[in-house]
Amino acid sequence: MDIAYNVKIYTDIKNKIDSGIYEESSLLPTELNLQKEYGVSRAPVRQALGRLEAEGLIVRKAGKGTFVAARELWKYAELGGFRAEFLKKADHVLCKTISIRHASITKKIEEMFPNSSLDSIVRVERIRSIDGQPFQYLEHYIKDVDIQHFEMEGNINDMPFFLDRHGLILKKVQEEIEAVALPEHIAKRIGMLSGTPVLKIRRYAYDELDRMIEYVEYYTATEVWKYRVKYQ
Repeated sequence: MDIAYNVKIYTDIKNKIDSGIYEESSLLPTELNLQKEYGVSRAPVRQALGRLEAEGLIVRKAGKGTFVAARELWKYAELGGFRAEFLKKADHVLCKTISIRHASITKKIEEMFPNSSLDSIVRVERIRSIDGQPFQYLEHYIKDVDIQHFEMEGNINDMPFFLDRHGLILKKVQEEIEAVALPEHIAKRIGMLSGTPVLKIRRYAYDELDRMIEYVEYYTATEVWKYRVKYQ
């Protein structure tokens, strides 16, 4: 019975979030109050909240309660194994844009973005820090967003949300992951030792027509920022 109840609770809370009954950043009822509201035991409530958290719709803060995630975090939170870290530590994270320019069309870029002109692909470099400590270098190649939009935006903390505002809606993401030694030229950019073991991730993002709209390579110091995948 609890399995059916947990699905019902999950669906009801999600509908309330989607419709605005539970507004973004608002405090949800306590687990005890949810038990009383739905007339169930603790288990299905915790299962429902766990699923909502895994989908990036709610955020649990120790000693404070459970909150509806800010809407600008939802799409970001749905992407990749760094989701849990971002949701827990978003208030302490700053992403600084260090370079914006038109991409050089190499063989690799041509293969990923066929029939693209030189000025249709923008290369953006960013550094992500937590409490002032750099832990991630990101290199984006993005198609069909005018370079002036990036320049006007300045530091972009949530790239999927930025792309969404400019008409590029991510529908599918594929990631390739490998452990590598941090290259010297990147180590200099983020103030880390060359050769430090890091996680390198290549991300391929596609629209609803399965066209690639963004390619990203990023290097992450995982002692600071953990990559987690949850299977259910």
